Amino acid sequence: MMHKTPKAIVFNKHGVGHMARVEHFPKPGETLRALEWKFGEDAGKGTNVAMVLGLLGIETAFVCKVGRDHEGELGVQWLQSVGVDVTHFQLDAALQTDVGLVITQTDGENVIIGSPVHACYSTFADVRQAIDDFEGAAYFLTGFEIDQELPLEACRYAKSKGMQTLLNPSPLVKIPEQTLEYVDYLFVNEIEAAQLAGMQALGENWQAAMEQILARYKPKHVLMTLGATGCAVGSAGRISFCPSYRVNVVDTIGAGDGFMAAFTAGLSWGMDCVEAADWANRYSAVVVSRKGSILSYPTLKQVRELSRGLQKNLTKEGA
Repeated sequence: MMHKTPKAIVFNKHGVGHMARVEHFPKPGETLRALEWKFGEDAGKGTNVAMVLGLLGIETAFVCKVGRDHEGELGVQWLQSVGVDVTHFQLDAALQTDVGLVITQTDGENVIIGSPVHACYSTFADVRQAIDDFEGAAYFLTGFEIDQELPLEACRYAKSKGMQTLLNPSPLVKIPEQTLEYVDYLFVNEIEAAQLAGMQALGENWQAAMEQILARYKPKHVLMTLGATGCAVGSAGRISFCPSYRVNVVDTIGAGDGFMAAFTAGLSWGMDCVEAADWANRYSAVVVSRKGSILSYPTLKQVRELSRGLQKNLTKEGA
């Protein structure tokens, strides 16, 4: 079967989240009435990344196997609404799609409860077939929300097919024992950076952590998000800091997924790593200034309009 070759392939989790807002977390035995309850306001990292790529006009295919249920069908609807290829987004009536519950207090603190089902039932044979069908794609994006060994195996195969590989090792359940020289872009937040660098906490030591990760795991590039501060880009012999943009933060859910997708879009438009990271910072600034994730990610036009005039947070690293 002939398939139109996308620019990017995303292989990661699809799930659907319930979100409840409460005055306070319930005590044992207490029954609470939520101030607000919404269904379908959040998705898995894979769905988020693919949605943003689609919104930014990047031809994208999504690879995953989930249940043929309401949550699975909702994923198909979301992805198709932004033009994402769902040829390899398999729905199986014998399976159950992952769901989760996010409970948020009025002060912003939250707890997350995930279901015990698999985040993705795909096998290596499934993802290998997708990579073969879409041979010629430029980027392969994956992460650990579905598993740890399978995404790494898929990265190696995609790299052997000439694709640039982008990996988000979240959640980092165990430290990889192998090097990651087949990973072109490794995305980590402050917690994951500290874990991979063998530190208790990152603190002000992000540059040392960057050097440790590059030396120990040998990815071509490391993208390290540093929360409200900004992000850093590292490669052999060069580390650059990109300050964040000043916005009124409303909701940070899904911001990291938006960053990864926006960075990839920047690369596809011909930007270098630092330029793409700065653009991803700008995109993420708009994301966190809006409520929600999966249904609130902005289009390219909206980002251009909403980010006009944004000022950078010049810190001691970025001044």
